[in-house]
Amino acid sequence: MNNLYNMMSRARRGVSVHEFGQKNGPVEVATINLTPPTERQYILRMLIDDPVHGLAIPPELKWIIPMHNQAYLFQRFMFGPVHPFTYVTIRHGEVTTKTDDVWHTDGFSIKKPHGPEHDYIWCSAGPTEFLPQGFTFPPDFDPMKHNVHHYLQDHADESLKVTGRPNMIYLTDPYVVHRRAPDNAGTIRTFVRVSFVPIEIEDNGNTPNPLMPKRTYTNTDLRLELSRYGA
Repeated sequence: MNNLYNMMSRARRGVSVHEFGQKNGPVEVATINLTPPTERQYILRMLIDDPVHGLAIPPELKWIIPMHNQAYLFQRFMFGPVHPFTYVTIRHGEVTTKTDDVWHTDGFSIKKPHGPEHDYIWCSAGPTEFLPQGFTFPPDFDPMKHNVHHYLQDHADESLKVTGRPNMIYLTDPYVVHRRAPDNAGTIRTFVRVSFVPIEIEDNGNTPNPLMPKRTYTNTDLRLELSRYGA
């Protein structure tokens, strides 16, 4: 309950590195079984709900509806903040990348001032690892110049990690540090993230939703320009 209370207390404050000071952990929402397709699916931040078009889940993603509904009900009636945009990320099939094997958070960006997004994550195997560790950033750390994820990775205490459970929906926010468990290459794994976001994610890397007009953005990914603190 402490994780839920702490997450609710910071839900209406702007995103800031100062919120990493607590030992932030995920919130267990519910255990659920999903039936993914046989073919591989790899989808990054597909917009499935916005104030103009409403909920639009493509037929090939209908299998995530039970999770979306569970997450929406918890977000709306148990948690509180109602965000105007909903995105889904899916990685279903053989694990072939290592980009998620490092400690990171989802939704930490201060390029445009906003409150925290809320992510509901689920996986079938190779459960997510969480790091409920307090991080104190130096006074001269500037998240507009320095990469937050690099700092978390450089100062992570591996002895504090906690392994999640398969088929459990976890609620996280931009301060819950986590990773896909290392050494999962070659395994078959299904990961789903339903994100309720207060602002539109303006990134051309988003997977287009065939049921919505395609969006094209002119911004650049600020993370590519950030340096490692102390390097």
